[in-house]
Amino acid sequence: MSNPWQPAPGRPVEEAEASLTPLESRTVAVIGYGTMGRAQALNLKDSGIRVVVGAREASPRGTLARSEGFEVLSVAGAAAAGDVVALMLPDEAMGSVYTADVEPHLAPDTALVFAHGFAVAFGQIDPGSRPCFLAAPKSQGDMLREAVAGGGGVPGLLAVTDQSPPDTWALCAAYARAVGCLRGGGWPTTFRAECVADQFGEQAVLCGGVIELLQAAFDTLVDRGYDRANAYFECVHELTLITNLLHRHGIDGMRRRISPTAVYGGLTRGPRIIDASVRERMARLLDEIEDGRFAAEFLDKHDHPVTGVRALADKESETGLAAAGRDLQSRLDGLEGLREPDVQPDEESRDER
Repeated sequence: MSNPWQPAPGRPVEEAEASLTPLESRTVAVIGYGTMGRAQALNLKDSGIRVVVGAREASPRGTLARSEGFEVLSVAGAAAAGDVVALMLPDEAMGSVYTADVEPHLAPDTALVFAHGFAVAFGQIDPGSRPCFLAAPKSQGDMLREAVAGGGGVPGLLAVTDQSPPDTWALCAAYARAVGCLRGGGWPTTFRAECVADQFGEQAVLCGGVIELLQAAFDTLVDRGYDRANAYFECVHELTLITNLLHRHGIDGMRRRISPTAVYGGLTRGPRIIDASVRERMARLLDEIEDGRFAAEFLDKHDHPVTGVRALADKESETGLAAAGRDLQSRLDGLEGLREPDVQPDEESRDER
């Protein structure tokens, strides 16, 4: 008997080397039809894989899945029907739903797949010795669907648990190919590394540090008497220009495509904003993620009426920056030619199971 397929060390998995064969005779049960669950379910169906969707009774997301051609079952029914069960639920719901409605209905050899490592990395779910893998597209769900429907795809991070059977890597690669996250390469990692790096990137840069930097810069200009539209365009709107250049050309290519004034100002003044003290605070954020303090805090406080997700987001929506964005958005929508889909993540998070 030949050795089970494994990714080659030191390089990503390419789409051409991943066979769909390990997945073709199996039913994938997608639990949760939010943005990522919907994208993966539709992409799997387009790849010729049989898919059922698990959703709560009378869930609007279940109704949407049914309207898009899927057989929709209860969460327990889908868990029982799936040879591969894809858990596409919010992090805060994953453990309780798995314990109550998924695990009791799984066959011994049913495989589990996740699009994010949180539940396994921080002990919300213990897959034991069953096949368990990660296929994490580096994209928001609607953008993944748009890319694949348009003939493209995105990069992905791939992992299998240490106790998984030897043939799990081949199943992981097949699944990743079917959902469209090998076209930019499938990069082997671990559940923990994916989760820690993802949370750090969100907090230090994407959803935390950058937003606070924008807020501080906007407020600085407005407090000095500059028009808030001017402040919004210069400190917020033009961020798209820089991120697009970074994406297409890298940091050195971006520098070559902006003005000498911008290059000199950025290189000499940027380090005055992001100085050694900021790097020290970033290191402390990483400590809190690595040792599990952030995960425990989030699971404890995510629905708190004062310090939970909704309350914090509502408070942010009252800032001058948020108000300026609302006022200007109708003029900006569609101008970049890359407007993302209109989704309502708060509603989706409640309804996706």
